[in-house]
Amino acid sequence: MPATEYIVPEMTAPRAEGVGVPPSPPRHRGGPARFAPLAEFSEKLWKAWDLAVHPPKILVGQTPSDPIYTEGRMRVLRYRPIPGVEGGDRPPILLVYALINKPYIMDLQPGLSVVESLLRRGLDVYLIDWGTPNRLDKDLRIHDYVNGYLDRAVDAVRDTRGVDRLHILGYCMGGSFAAMYAALHPEKVRTLALMAAGLDFDTRSSFLNVWSHAPGFDPWKIARTYELIPPEFFNDAFGILDPLRTNYLKFKDLLNRIDNESFVENFLRMEKWTNDGIPMAGPTYAEFIDKGYQKNLLVKGEWTLDGDEREIDLRALTMPMATIVGLKDNLVPPESTERVLGHVGTKDVKRFELSSGHIGLSVSRAAHKELWPSFAEWVLAHSERRTSPRDSKPSQPKNRRTNRPSRRAK
Repeated sequence: MPATEYIVPEMTAPRAEGVGVPPSPPRHRGGPARFAPLAEFSEKLWKAWDLAVHPPKILVGQTPSDPIYTEGRMRVLRYRPIPGVEGGDRPPILLVYALINKPYIMDLQPGLSVVESLLRRGLDVYLIDWGTPNRLDKDLRIHDYVNGYLDRAVDAVRDTRGVDRLHILGYCMGGSFAAMYAALHPEKVRTLALMAAGLDFDTRSSFLNVWSHAPGFDPWKIARTYELIPPEFFNDAFGILDPLRTNYLKFKDLLNRIDNESFVENFLRMEKWTNDGIPMAGPTYAEFIDKGYQKNLLVKGEWTLDGDEREIDLRALTMPMATIVGLKDNLVPPESTERVLGHVGTKDVKRFELSSGHIGLSVSRAAHKELWPSFAEWVLAHSERRTSPRDSKPSQPKNRRTNRPSRRAK
């Protein structure tokens, strides 16, 4: 998969003083020392303005990959091994991200990429790219994702590698889906890792949980009104979680570090991802809020997916499990993920935590120094080792379930 290039359209800005245009950068030849801070601030303002109208080219999602399965707008990507990294029988792991933003947050940039970190430690990495829903997808429900797209994505990886079970890492809403899937299809999951995943919604540590219980708040009415929930709806809600940072502090940091090229590029990548949201099918949104945030049915063992009469029983999660939480996460509080461990059937549990927020788990330098090497070792320790790799030969990506090769037995 080629890297995604992000270029802010250029604006024509006159290089002269005028309305809405900052003064030309000051030229000082000495002068009173008391004017130095003002001169420095003026220079930074000019550089910020120049950055806004002449931004650099920014690349995201640069790790090469190939689609192994497509269905509608969904693709399953398999990332190519990193040259120089020992091959062998690399354990397959499928990354399942949320439906709100695009999944390249897992591969934001070289050196700060979950995908790259796992590849470097010998894993065979796959990722579900849900694509961008359109009006044809407005009636999709969680059942369509969990028992439909996700199940067929898992089967595609199993077919590709010739294995019965694989490792699954679910992030945010993708973690909620992964937990549901593993409980309904435990025979296909070797280990389950839940990263900042909303599972036990009985918490008031996040405003999202509080707002969902506001009098008169009806997610089904919102779903009927929009049909496809627009990304602006989610961006506005997330922005209110920390309005000071969203609207002021992060730009203050940018101004103070405007001369730091790597910081500026990383800032632009994060802004790209934050504003690169996708819509969500109304019924999926409404069911997640209704049965999750409002009624907390998953940990009660009472959540049934529309189209599947089975209650999701978390006691079926008997495979080794890991939780990954950010201690400063104001979107999915740590307890929302970790409390699920009191309801599962396994005792083989590993807890990973980082002093970060929701997104810092995937893009912070601390995460790639401390978290992901340890997580990869945990996956490797719970992987079946064979004497010789059994990777299938490369094949064309499939786009219909009936056109996929039959799964080979181990």
